[in-house]
Amino acid sequence: MPNNDAEAPSSALGTMLEEALDRSVETSLHSLAALRKAIRTYAHHQKSRGVTLDSVMRAVSNVLMELEDDRALELNPVRARDPELARQLRAWCGEDYSNGA
Repeated sequence: MPNNDAEAPSSALGTMLEEALDRSVETSLHSLAALRKAIRTYAHHQKSRGVTLDSVMRAVSNVLMELEDDRALELNPVRARDPELARQLRAWCGEDYSNGA
């Protein structure tokens, strides 16, 4: 029987989401490439456990929103959300499911 509860992606993704939120020129390309790899690895692991794509996307989105909320308190509450990064994370999660990897 598949387990549809996603493991916490925060431990699997480490600080990569935080680095991606920095959006600095020096770290953006490297951090986004590392984040993509981590997201796909996490999604692959969850898929092998029988977790649905929807559950994986929801878990990753929740971690991103928590980090964005923390950042908003520290930095700029006006730019609390990064919808493009959220969309990209969902797309990367889906790559592993659609490719059958």
